[in-house]
Amino acid sequence: MRLQSKGLRGTGIGFVLCIALLLAAPGMAEEAGPVRAITMDAEKLAGIDLPHEPAFIAPEDVLDGKHNPRGEVLFYGEELITEIYEDDPATILYDEPFPHDEFILILSGKLILTGSDGVSQEYVAGDSLVLPRGFTGTWQMLGNYRELVTIERAAYEEAYGTDAD
Repeated sequence: MRLQSKGLRGTGIGFVLCIALLLAAPGMAEEAGPVRAITMDAEKLAGIDLPHEPAFIAPEDVLDGKHNPRGEVLFYGEELITEIYEDDPATILYDEPFPHDEFILILSGKLILTGSDGVSQEYVAGDSLVLPRGFTGTWQMLGNYRELVTIERAAYEEAYGTDAD
């Protein structure tokens, strides 16, 4: 099941950024100076010079392929965090419930999510989805997999810590 029709490709990123800015704007208004839109780094979105990150998936949860994460936080606001994430082809097992809600826009490659109920959903570049807290199943990344992710800041920090670098 695709959550975004092919005719709306690319609008998902604009929607996410609008929501991020709307939620971040009240806190930003307290700071000195005008509040302006934040442009996402086009080179990072294209996967250019993404720094390697420490592996955060336990080796026993990598069912196939290699977990080799790369990425960078592009926006660290009061309410939301947006990051670019890239990984090598791999199939990851989530047998513990996914820790937070996550909006995902696929930028390249293919993602196949198979829930613990056996139902598979496929997403390709331009597709967007929300992976709800509590998901269990497998996360299969194919090709040169890259995504733009937006997560509520408190949930992000609870799951990954407060270091955005």
